[in-house]
Amino acid sequence: MIDRKLLLQIAQIYGTPSYVYDLEDVRQRYLDLKDQLKGLNATIHYAVKANPHPKILHTLHELGAGVDCVSFQEVAHTLKFGFLPSEILYTPSCPSEEELTKAMELGVHVHIGALEYLPWIAKNYPGRPVGLRLNPGVYGGATPKTATAHKNSKFGIPAEQIDRLLEMVKKLSLQITGLHVHIGSDVESLNDLTAGVDFLTGLVPYFPDLQYLDFGSGFKVPYKPEEPAMDLTAYMDHVAQRMKNFPHLQVKFEPGKYLVARSGILLMRVNVVKRTPYKNFAGVNTGFNHMLRPMYYGAYHHIVNLSAPNAKPEKYDVVGNLCEEDTFARNRELPRLEPGHILALQNAGAYGFVMASHYNLRPLPQEIIVDGTRIYES
Repeated sequence: MIDRKLLLQIAQIYGTPSYVYDLEDVRQRYLDLKDQLKGLNATIHYAVKANPHPKILHTLHELGAGVDCVSFQEVAHTLKFGFLPSEILYTPSCPSEEELTKAMELGVHVHIGALEYLPWIAKNYPGRPVGLRLNPGVYGGATPKTATAHKNSKFGIPAEQIDRLLEMVKKLSLQITGLHVHIGSDVESLNDLTAGVDFLTGLVPYFPDLQYLDFGSGFKVPYKPEEPAMDLTAYMDHVAQRMKNFPHLQVKFEPGKYLVARSGILLMRVNVVKRTPYKNFAGVNTGFNHMLRPMYYGAYHHIVNLSAPNAKPEKYDVVGNLCEEDTFARNRELPRLEPGHILALQNAGAYGFVMASHYNLRPLPQEIIVDGTRIYES
C-alpha cells in the first residue's frame, strides 16, 4: 500500500479532496485472482462500473483481462484502451432497443436479462449468439441494495420462468451461447455463491449451443481491519468440481470491487473539530457528493489520521460539508484530530469517484495515480 509520507506529500502538492489509486495493488490483485483460476478454462472480465479510470483499464488490458460493461457508453469507453469486442461482456439493465442494436452491431457478448427482449432479438438478429442473465432466487450481498439474485430483484430471468424460457428459445430458434448469474456484491456466504454455480451448471444440458458459463463475482472485500478475506480457494475448488463434467465450456468471472477497492484512498482535510455536550464532530472538506457508499449503502470505510497517527484516540462523527445529513463515520475512534489534519478514507477504489456528483455545486475531487515511484494527475 502507499506509504503514509507519500500520501501526505500528495495532499500537499495536489490538494484535497483527492482520490489516490495504487496501480501496483491493482496488478497484484489481478495476478492473485488469476493464480486462483489455475486448472480452470477461465477468463477474468473486469467490471468497468467499479472504476473506469483510463490507467486502471490500460493496466488490466496489459495483464490480459477482458471487461464487463453495463452500458453502451462503457463499451465505447473500453474500446479506446484496446479491448476487442470479443473481450467485452455487455450485461445491461433494462436497455433501450437502440442500445441493444449498437451492441449487437459491434459484436460484443450480449447478456439478455428479461424474456421480453427475446422476440426482438429473434426478429432483428436471427441466428446471432446471445447470452442469458438468470436469477436463481438466492439472497446474497452486503445490503439489500447489493443483493441482485433474489426473487424480488429486477435483474435476470427468474428461475420460475425457465420452462417458459426454454419454450421461447426453441420456438424462436435462438442460439444461446452463454449463461450468466451474479448473486450480489460483497457476498459473505460461500454457500450463496456456490448456489449460483450449482444453478447454472444444472441448466447446461438444456442449452446445446453453450460456450461459457459466467458466474459473475461478488467476492467479499474486507472493509474493516479485523474482517477476514473470502475463502476464494474453497469457492474455486467448488467451481472446478462442478465444471469437471463440462470440459468444453469456458468459465467467466466479473470482478470489479475485488480488483480495485483496496487500491483507492480518498484524501480529505479536517476543516473543523466541533465539540458539543453530546459528541465530537470532525467536519471535513468533502461529502457524500464525492463518496456515496457510507450514506447510500451504510458502508464502513476505515479512516486513518495521516497527520497524527500516534495521538491519543478520541471518538468522532466524521461528517461532510454538504447541506445534508452527511456522515462518513459515527462514534469512530481516531487519533485526536485538529483542523488541517489529513485523513485517508480507505478501500475507496471502487464506486467512489465514478458515483461522484457536483451536488451543492461543489467541484469533483482530483484523481491521482501512483505507479511505483511515478505519480500521475488525471
